[in-house]
Amino acid sequence: MNPLALNLNEQLNETNPNVLDMLSDLGKSMYYPKGILTQSAEAKSTEYNATIGMATNKDGKMFASSLNDMFNHLEPDELFAYAPPQGLEALRELWQNKMLKENPELSKALMSKPIVTNALTHGLSLVGDLVVNPNDTLLLPNHNWGNYRLVYGVRHQAHIETYPVFDEDGHYTTDGLIEALQQIDQEKVVLILNYPNNPTGYTPTKDEVQKIVEGINELGRRGVNVVAIVDDAYYGLFYEDVYTQSIFTALTNLQNEHVLPIRLDGATKEFFAWGFRVGFLTFGLKDDTTKNILEAKVKGLIRSNISSGPTPSQSAIKYVLEHPESFDKEIQANIDTLESRYKVTKEIVYKTQYQSLWQPYDFNSGYFMALKVKGVNAETLRVHLIENHSIGVIALNDTDIRVAFSCIEKDEIEHVFNAIAQAIQTLQAS
Repeated sequence: MNPLALNLNEQLNETNPNVLDMLSDLGKSMYYPKGILTQSAEAKSTEYNATIGMATNKDGKMFASSLNDMFNHLEPDELFAYAPPQGLEALRELWQNKMLKENPELSKALMSKPIVTNALTHGLSLVGDLVVNPNDTLLLPNHNWGNYRLVYGVRHQAHIETYPVFDEDGHYTTDGLIEALQQIDQEKVVLILNYPNNPTGYTPTKDEVQKIVEGINELGRRGVNVVAIVDDAYYGLFYEDVYTQSIFTALTNLQNEHVLPIRLDGATKEFFAWGFRVGFLTFGLKDDTTKNILEAKVKGLIRSNISSGPTPSQSAIKYVLEHPESFDKEIQANIDTLESRYKVTKEIVYKTQYQSLWQPYDFNSGYFMALKVKGVNAETLRVHLIENHSIGVIALNDTDIRVAFSCIEKDEIEHVFNAIAQAIQTLQAS
């Protein structure tokens, strides 16, 4: 093992041995090299800086004017220079301030500075590199985003266990998770908490969050090391009376030495900026040494993978955070549009006339809702809708479909669900 990695692990063993035990073999081996980037940083103040792989002239970075002209509000250095592996420092600070504003019970002292990722999937993969060994247990709800299996089940070869989050009537319940936590007998477990949930569009209430957090806290008290990954991709898209802070906040405030909360969020959905690929990874930790060690390891993972994220999109997100006046209103207008679509969807799917065709799962937030269809196969229904009604939905399994009301105009939602109903009736009769 590289001496730099050994040194990080020795420090971590002294300050937070439980976190060291949570790391994967790759996580323990990882370090941030004292190579070109470190030497370039040290040479920034020199008169003749011949260290880094960029081209300059007396005016600064060389660039093509045609590219520069695409960005009205950004300077050339905000576009063409490399970003550090951990992301632009000003952006990291701005996002941290945003997190603290939206989570008033979260303390700056109890969190690391967010590390910029190439959106959330990159963050999920980085966390997998850091903490998941083959055959480690990963807990997922039955209704989950399929990419979790690809990232953790295939890439990191975790053993995936699932638990129900809805009862037979489609109502949300924490019982399945609590029971799954109580049955854990391993030394370490990794779980993903995704709210608003993809694919069901559900966010827990304050009381439900308290039950979840108490269950995780109790598991930690038993001496089990718990890595709690909070996927907040759809954070802020709340349409009902739910827990509007991130569950990361409640987990971080536990200060349980056996619980490591990791938050993944970003501009993708929150800022309606899907192609910008700007996400963030934040640890819920108090000890500064542990924060620095984990940041160094994540920087090493990024450096050895994509080197660093794109500067233009990071600078663009930084710009709108620095100039929120019109931007905040524009984002709220989009959220209001989604909420109006949500309300129409909620009104339609629970109509008595559809009770023999489907059972909606509870939903109150995000982009999606899910239906348990009756008497037909979900994949057969999906194909039938494409071929006969020019409607696309996602088949989640044999019985469930996901409908993204985020992609349907408000006045077309009723038509879509009427068509789904007609399709189910046709298939039931065939």
